[in-house]
Amino acid sequence: MAEFFDMGGFGNYIWGSYGFAVICLGWLNYASWRKAKTKAEQLAILQSGTHASPKTSE
Repeated sequence: MAEFFDMGGFGNYIWGSYGFAVICLGWLNYASWRKAKTKAEQLAILQSGTHASPKTSE
């Protein structure tokens, strides 16, 4: 089992790369979730009609 984790002497680089990829994917997932949440909140505000928009008189 130790040979598997050692990966022929390159285990530090390989497992480090996997760790970095997991961190990047986790950050991407979190950033996407936050952006979607913010956009949903903005949409709810716009749909409620409480935004300040100029009214046209006819």
